[in-house]
Amino acid sequence: MGFVRAKTTGFNAVLPTRDDPWRALVLREDRAAFITQEKLLSEGPLAQTFFGELAGMPEPFASCTDAAFEVMVTEYPRRSIFIVGDQCLDWVWNGHGAKYQGPVTGHPNFGQHIPPAYRSDIDTVMQLPNHRTMLFKGNRCAIIEWSPHGSRGCYFEGPLTELGTAHAGWRNLPADMSGDFDHAAFLQGGGAFYRTLLIKGDRAMYLDWNTGPVVVGSYAQVSAGLGAMPAEYHKPRLPAAGRFSGTADGERVDLRVDLTGKLPVISGDTFTAPGDEYLNSFVLEGSQPVTLPATITGTVTFAHDTQMPKISVVVDKLAPGGTVTLTRSAADGSWPTIYTCSYVSRFLRTIDWEVDAMAGTKPAPQYATTADPRPPGLAKKLITVQSAYAEAGIELRTADAVVNEIGVEGAGADLKWSNAELHAAMVSNFSGHRDTQQWKLWSFIATRHADDDGTLGLMFDRQGSPRQGMAVFYTELVKQQMVGKRGDLHTWVHEIGHAFNLVHSWDKKLADPPQPLGPRDGYGDLSWMNYESNYQGPNGEKGEDAFWEVFTHQFTANELRHLRHGFYRNVVMGGLGLNAGVGAAYRRDLKEFALPSASRSGLRLELYGRDTFSHGEPVVTEIKLSLDGSTPHADAFPNLNPRGDNLTILVTDPAGAIRPFRPMARSCGSRGRRITLDARTPALYDSAYLGYGADGLTFAQPGTYRLRALCKAPDGSTVTSPEHTIQISPPQSEQDRQAGDLLMGSQQGTLLALLGSDAPQLAEGNAALDQLIATHPDHPLAVYAHMVKGTNAGRHFLTLGENGIGVRPADTDTSIEELGAVVQTTLDPGTDAGVDNITLNATMRRLARAHARAHDLKHADTVLDQMVETFRDKHVPPPVLATIAEQAETTRTELHDQA
Repeated sequence: MGFVRAKTTGFNAVLPTRDDPWRALVLREDRAAFITQEKLLSEGPLAQTFFGELAGMPEPFASCTDAAFEVMVTEYPRRSIFIVGDQCLDWVWNGHGAKYQGPVTGHPNFGQHIPPAYRSDIDTVMQLPNHRTMLFKGNRCAIIEWSPHGSRGCYFEGPLTELGTAHAGWRNLPADMSGDFDHAAFLQGGGAFYRTLLIKGDRAMYLDWNTGPVVVGSYAQVSAGLGAMPAEYHKPRLPAAGRFSGTADGERVDLRVDLTGKLPVISGDTFTAPGDEYLNSFVLEGSQPVTLPATITGTVTFAHDTQMPKISVVVDKLAPGGTVTLTRSAADGSWPTIYTCSYVSRFLRTIDWEVDAMAGTKPAPQYATTADPRPPGLAKKLITVQSAYAEAGIELRTADAVVNEIGVEGAGADLKWSNAELHAAMVSNFSGHRDTQQWKLWSFIATRHADDDGTLGLMFDRQGSPRQGMAVFYTELVKQQMVGKRGDLHTWVHEIGHAFNLVHSWDKKLADPPQPLGPRDGYGDLSWMNYESNYQGPNGEKGEDAFWEVFTHQFTANELRHLRHGFYRNVVMGGLGLNAGVGAAYRRDLKEFALPSASRSGLRLELYGRDTFSHGEPVVTEIKLSLDGSTPHADAFPNLNPRGDNLTILVTDPAGAIRPFRPMARSCGSRGRRITLDARTPALYDSAYLGYGADGLTFAQPGTYRLRALCKAPDGSTVTSPEHTIQISPPQSEQDRQAGDLLMGSQQGTLLALLGSDAPQLAEGNAALDQLIATHPDHPLAVYAHMVKGTNAGRHFLTLGENGIGVRPADTDTSIEELGAVVQTTLDPGTDAGVDNITLNATMRRLARAHARAHDLKHADTVLDQMVETFRDKHVPPPVLATIAEQAETTRTELHDQA
């Protein structure tokens, strides 16, 4: 998070000099306009300004300054502080160089006195006489007195209107210029004569501290020097847009006015007033270009049918003090309702963003575009997560001034986070969490994911009121050497994009509503939502290097349209689930579903395994990706599970509706990892539990279901499997019905998907599993309850609380007992009960680990030997047996080394 928030102006900072009459440098990237109140003196490279006294400043300060102020106005040579992100440069002019370079809060004297609420996302900073610095944030400020000879620290913090009787002018600020300033520059006169230049968007104000505003208006109206700056300095950074709100006839409307394109777009959401109950959303497509003030009409689309479908909008200006008049009526113009809407923000949406982090990790990154070769069209600037969204018209407003760091003392070395632990951590630590729709988001910087599969980020919150929580895995970012670099920033912006219900570039046909794929089936998108390694350029160029050569750190037009104007429930956190509406997009007969064209990847994809399941029985399908015989070798992505990026399973229900199975959490990562299939490794295998996902129970009714898998290949093609048909049988007896019902609830489905959890919100599900074991111990379905309980008991469970991370240690005795029952039941030749081969393999390795944790390496070795012999007796193909033997030896070595 940056010390200074993203600016709305076309320039970065205003640095007044101590010259009399007043003169100032207006900084824009690596250039500066040198102005007086009356005229523009010069404009050119910053390094050449003032006879080169600022030459030699290091990057990113030389090109990406967010704010700047002069330090001691009574001493020579000049000394200024330049701020970029959370770093600052204390620079002594005239060739003396850097006095300090490092974190703003680490600056001697000044940094240590900054109040906690002003340590990130301040609006601007201004130097005052007598070694004082004034920090602005909203309609409040803090004043710090500091110098090398002593310091009073922060001696004032409060509303601007309470600066004191000696500065009564601050009490007379106009409503549209009372806070949220982009820039502030102090103009000192004689004695107690204080004046300040305040800039907000495209408006400016001279303020007399004693009497109030002297002049308020455009740049040119306030200062001829400001008005004379080149056009680039006048061009706003944020979209030509604004948010307005008004109430009429018991309804509130929140309006978003967007004039960035050739034609205007206005969208809005309506709610009850009072009560804030969501009613409807609409998008008005303007029919012709406009110049404000203007009346805007055109084609209107609503989220839900309405009896008031006709809309016209009158807009006067997109700035504080602006007003929008919305008129809604019946189709014939009768029964009009008029909403007078007041200006709320330059941002089209505002999200309260709360960030927690494990100790030892680093917060959301900042990236200076000067750090790498820049593609055409990418300016010299510092990009943070917040500025990336600000440029899209979206405000991420930090709930806390600083990241809440969570201590890890006593948590042990194995700090892997499962999806169950992440969800439980969010519920207990996200102060804004509610099981409802709201513009609030929680981000957690964890170490690594429990699957340990290269996952960089995860939108783990996909149940109930979803998309309120996301995680980034710092250990994996370190492993892939991405921390602090552009890939780190990409990971953050990408994952938060999922919180807004944005999908991967290649999955846009699954969005709600479905969107057209971009170039090369989406892989050619220059977007935060594409993977760098997946990129395919227009001339055959591919991969990460090709992506960075042309990526300008933006969303696509369709993605911007969704972020700015998507219907409320499709965008708001807690609204519709990730890829919501996918089912509706595919609810058609199979003959109408357009399968991808035949793949030339050299790969064959198959779903196999059991084809009959009893009432309530967890449905698991096995997955195989192999060579198709057309080539002796072919590249493949190693992750074959629907939880990853590469594989989707379509489920056709007995009624013919087709929908993709959406797991409870889908990870982002493993970018670019691939494996070569050849004679030595002719196939990859995995299995997937399909019984419960983000859409709830998948097989709630008995009948015939058809499964088909789609898998990405590294060459960009899609490999499609033949259909695999399964039958869900109704209960054959009362005992079957009772046992099956105990596995059919949503909490039980969650526990099966997560392989157990200690989360309190899943207590009823755990109780149902206990009841299944207690009341139906010999029923074939009891093996699944044993598997869930044994797996969860065999690992620790991390709990995030006020006092840091708490750890429930592994219960090895319970794990050995429960997992042993799973293995025994599965290997019993006298029964058909048990788990599939891939699950059995994983279960036996978990059982070996449980024995090792109990300091019984002999039994651990016995289980691993038994695993290899079991699959040898099953006559699995030799390459598969070789992989299993290798897994056994790798596990054995790991356990002995740990012992």
